[in-house]
Amino acid sequence: IHFLPLYPRPGRGGSSLSRDAQTSRSTHTSSSCSGGTPRHTRPARRHSPTSPLDDEGLRVVLIGDQAVGKSSLASVFAGTSDRDQEESPGQYTFERTLTVDGEESTLTVMDTWDRRHNEACLLAGTAYVIVYSVADRSSFEAAAELRITLRRARQNERLPIIIVGNKSDLVRAREVTTQEGLACAVVFDCKFIETSASLNHNVLELFEGVVRQLRLHRDTDMNALMLAPLTLTPRRKQSLTERARRLLERIVSRGNHRVSLRARSKSCHDLAVL
Repeated sequence: IHFLPLYPRPGRGGSSLSRDAQTSRSTHTSSSCSGGTPRHTRPARRHSPTSPLDDEGLRVVLIGDQAVGKSSLASVFAGTSDRDQEESPGQYTFERTLTVDGEESTLTVMDTWDRRHNEACLLAGTAYVIVYSVADRSSFEAAAELRITLRRARQNERLPIIIVGNKSDLVRAREVTTQEGLACAVVFDCKFIETSASLNHNVLELFEGVVRQLRLHRDTDMNALMLAPLTLTPRRKQSLTERARRLLERIVSRGNHRVSLRARSKSCHDLAVL
């Protein structure tokens, strides 16, 4: 695989690529999160979810429906072309050193989502990016289901989770408004950003935001996680689809001014704050 350098956008002094890391390293594996034996890769060290955050702990997993642009986002991050991933889509791990707010961090992006082995994928990351296409409402509903699934899988952990509306360049084909995406993030207590991988719009900002969110959670949530674990009240079980659609119906309701107000007032679009 050949790599092209990804340079920071001019005028953003808070983040840049390290001079020693202007190209990325990628790992091509023959399996996803299922635990199969990877090829051409070094064995990764295991880390406890509550261990101190270091560069080995900066692992973000891209999850979402098919054809929403997960691999395209990963390839822009890595500085590769989509053609490099055509042979084995969804089977790549990329690593890149970023300088964010004057501090270097090596971020690993895992484009390894596989619904057949979703439990393993949902345990692999220290942060998650849930991607949907703004031109596909069903992928938006799937993103809501994935947020619920992730909450169940990591129920005692507070993880950085960013909901991403990709393909924002498809203006005429848009089916999900920015306000709906923002309201969804408010309801599910996530961050939110819209991107266009094809235009390289907000992609660098997304991954800078992942690094910032990981640092913020490291600095503020570790003690809270250990001292006050989340307690869950048993409830009647509902299917993921039923729960997700019920919540989304509340979000998109024109008369639901309270949710609209919360969406405007809460800074879930600001990836530099919790």
